[in-house]
Amino acid sequence: MNWRSFWESELMEYVTVQLTYGLVVGTTIALTALGLTLIFGVMHIVNLSHGEFFMIGAYCAWAADQVLHNFWGSVLVAAVGSALLGGLLIMAFQRRLADAGPLRWALLTLGLGYVLREVVQLIFGTDFKLIDAPLKGTLPWIGGIYRLVVAGLSVALIVFAMWFLNRTRYGVLIRAVAGNREATAIAGVSPLAVYGWVSVISAGLAGVAGALMLPVTSAYPSMGLEIMVAAFAVVVVGGMGNIRGALVASLVAGELEALLTLVLQPNLAILLVMTLFMAVLVVRREGTLWLW
Repeated sequence: MNWRSFWESELMEYVTVQLTYGLVVGTTIALTALGLTLIFGVMHIVNLSHGEFFMIGAYCAWAADQVLHNFWGSVLVAAVGSALLGGLLIMAFQRRLADAGPLRWALLTLGLGYVLREVVQLIFGTDFKLIDAPLKGTLPWIGGIYRLVVAGLSVALIVFAMWFLNRTRYGVLIRAVAGNREATAIAGVSPLAVYGWVSVISAGLAGVAGALMLPVTSAYPSMGLEIMVAAFAVVVVGGMGNIRGALVASLVAGELEALLTLVLQPNLAILLVMTLFMAVLVVRREGTLWLW
């Protein structure tokens, strides 16, 4: 085989473009999964409505763009809107269901997700909402410039979130409440206030991910369910409550899906990735937590 010809071939360029797309998918899943694992790690809530805030972020960005005609301003509106809505909804039930256990929270948020999907469908209808990417053009071996920007922004947000959690006073308080709520309450820190921050951050991360993906995938009512399946899978495989494991599993999922799409239909590629993740859980019930 002439390796030089292979590297210069259209096939190799298509592979690298798919790898870039896999990075976009992986970082988007990672942003969504970061919020999911954060709220579980701190509040011990299995939030099955988390994907709907991804969907709401996309719809908010589309609606804001119709008024502002500025995509980046619309992304900011979507991030703030989804963060506030998510924080209000979660905290509205927190006092009533404090220490209720993951199962009761899972049932509640499952119903909440259904309600949010129906409300969005009533307001916006069932048709796809799409806007043009704010950045046009493509790069050789990479593909669309906007997709590269989405991956870069997602990585930057993830790095910022990790810095916030590990290097700032508020991040230390969040980790302290996650580790020992009673001790931090005795020290004068309000766990309820920390839960409010976590709820807002969690929903905001999902919302900004949905807004950034709007020009790539469009907005539609079931998009939250699709991202939720992927995000929940990587959170479990990475180790429940383990942020680093969830991020690595997200990137692996995105790149595997992109590579399998080269030879399989997209739905089958996603099915194989999820099957592989289930196999990991069968072999090791704690996922890949032992790696971290």
